[in-house]
Amino acid sequence: MHLPKPSTFNSELTDERLEVISKFLVEELFATEDDLERQSDDGYTRGCTTFGRQKNRIKHEALSGKYDWLTLMNGANDLVFAIGGVPCRFSNDDPSNPSKVAAIAVNRYQIPFLEFVQPGEPGRFCFIVDKGQSEIEEPRVEFLGYGPSGELACRWISNSIRVLREVDAELPSPVEVSKPSIMPKQDQHSTQIKKSLS
Repeated sequence: MHLPKPSTFNSELTDERLEVISKFLVEELFATEDDLERQSDDGYTRGCTTFGRQKNRIKHEALSGKYDWLTLMNGANDLVFAIGGVPCRFSNDDPSNPSKVAAIAVNRYQIPFLEFVQPGEPGRFCFIVDKGQSEIEEPRVEFLGYGPSGELACRWISNSIRVLREVDAELPSPVEVSKPSIMPKQDQHSTQIKKSLS
């Protein structure tokens, strides 16, 4: 089912801004996967750490003042941040069938915004990080907008965030190089003297 982009309904939700937030979320996902490789780590420890790092990254970026369009509405674990005044949440979930609270429930900070939305228009927004079903699939982020009755009204999908390429480990063959011939340096004056003596 083809859905319009969020920017169709709200000009603050530009592709560029959504890519910035997506990048934060995926960077923290990759960093956590790289850091937590011990035998004592499992899906739970990775999931909790990933969520905590993603939440703290968005808080840090919002408070840094680097992005004038990114603000913090609620810095608790039920984080709500705003893109140009539009309240948003995030979740690590399955975008085709989300089950986590951030994706399926209305947060108290989203209610005032949702009250002014017409049927069929999005008023509740959530970034959903899809880690993929296998190690071959790259994670992606979907930004979903839901209408007042919970119906999906708009959708945006991130560009590829990280591309891994296999590097050719084969080195070029060595080339034989002959030894240089070294002779004493002769200047023009000593050469002329030798010629005149002979």
